[in-house]
Amino acid sequence: MKTYFIWFRLMMKRMIKKPAFLLFLLILPLMSFLIDRLGQGESTGVDAGICLEAGKGEIEAGERETEVDEQGIEAGKTAGGDIRQAFLSILQEQEGMIRFRLYEEDAEMQEAVERGELDCGVLLRRDLWNGLDTGAWQDTITLYVTSSSGMTEIVKEKIASAVFAIYSEENYSSYIAQSEAFAAAEETAEREDIVSFAEAAYEAHLLDGSTFAFQYLGNSGGGMQGTGMEAASTGAFRLRGILAVCIFLSGLCGLLTDWRDREEKRFVRFAPPVLTTMVNVWVPTIYTSVAALFSLLLAKQTAFPATGYPGKEAGVFVVIAKEAGALLFYQFLIVLYCSIIRVVLKKQEAIAAAIPFLTLLSVVCCPVWIRLALYLPFFRVLEKLFPVTYYLLF
Repeated sequence: MKTYFIWFRLMMKRMIKKPAFLLFLLILPLMSFLIDRLGQGESTGVDAGICLEAGKGEIEAGERETEVDEQGIEAGKTAGGDIRQAFLSILQEQEGMIRFRLYEEDAEMQEAVERGELDCGVLLRRDLWNGLDTGAWQDTITLYVTSSSGMTEIVKEKIASAVFAIYSEENYSSYIAQSEAFAAAEETAEREDIVSFAEAAYEAHLLDGSTFAFQYLGNSGGGMQGTGMEAASTGAFRLRGILAVCIFLSGLCGLLTDWRDREEKRFVRFAPPVLTTMVNVWVPTIYTSVAALFSLLLAKQTAFPATGYPGKEAGVFVVIAKEAGALLFYQFLIVLYCSIIRVVLKKQEAIAAAIPFLTLLSVVCCPVWIRLALYLPFFRVLEKLFPVTYYLLF
């Protein structure tokens, strides 16, 4: 056993003394830093403006006709300031790639759009709620865009979502207050208690998924509930993907070292060919994995960001342990994968030709830059042929 340990240590020393490989290891952290900065630059997002037309920047719900039942409970009683605050709260929860700026004056927002400070602007007119009641809401929302606006459709969806959330809740409360199903509650105080209870139940069950929820399939973690885990940033997933390809590439290059060892019959009497191949593949992946782990720590992208376990919420040792475990599993897959390739490819020329081919295929088929399997079903099969996929989706 001691002899094999010495042999493994010598294999490690032989690999690290190669100038090209050493330069490759030194470049990885620098490359990761640049990719991380690039990802942060892309995630800065764009600004969109929103203006709620009214005397003081409020949509006056008071102008919407209210009905008073026999007990004096007003329907549609939400104040303009409350609606304004509700809009702000909903849009702030949805902020990510798009940030919303609230404007008091429509003209000011139009000027910001024309100057290019905003990607687009949305004006919600004061008769919006009456328009929703009558079905003539098309003229109550105005969208300002320019030729360079690129996020218009997403902004429209977010605004529509906020309007629907507020309008549906208000109508729900109005229905409970006026419904004949609660006519037995004759006292005003009792009727008000029913409305308060219904509003609290609406808010609780709308968010806990017991009524309905959207499930987004195909994300980096294999699925995401709308109120559950947060999606990983594109830059984080991209960085892990590139580092995963680099580790895979180092393992493939180990096959060339193994071919030379077999040609020169260096370890024929010492170890079986299969063991020699596995060690020659494993050694460079160890060094590359350590460099990748350091790069991820440098960019603060460790602890499985693809599956929703942000490293910043855990201790540093837990973060390193989780990522090291994932990398160790990935090394095992690469050793197994390359050992199979070595059985199939016997000649040096075939191995050398296969290295760039398999590396390119792993970049295209695996979710490194974009997961093509979400758009082309055929890639669901192809991505499973490469160990990179299993690390990224681990």
